[in-house]
Amino acid sequence: MKIDLKTQGFPNFKLSTHQDLILFLIRNELLGNRFINQLNTLGFDTSFFNIELGTAILSLIGFEHRTDTLLEWYHKTLSSYAIKVSTEDVAATNEVVFDFYIALRIKFQTHKNNML
Repeated sequence: MKIDLKTQGFPNFKLSTHQDLILFLIRNELLGNRFINQLNTLGFDTSFFNIELGTAILSLIGFEHRTDTLLEWYHKTLSSYAIKVSTEDVAATNEVVFDFYIALRIKFQTHKNNML
């Protein structure tokens, strides 16, 4: 199945549609995580509202095996980046999304090199 997506020009240069899809999912994952964390601090039970995009994101990055250690690293890293997301500043949010994407790519390269 091929999805015909137009590239978004995310951050200020052209990326492939595959990379744009990953960035789109990361953006939604970060914004959702931030929202859930804010609801949690207000006292809401958010255990039923988490949307998990991590498995899809990690698969699209190239991770074939998602171990508990990898998922733990992912969620810890996700939380640290979600704190930086600003719903009022799109440019700042784009930077955070792209930085998280780069962190995932570095983790993948490190993981791939350790497998060799």
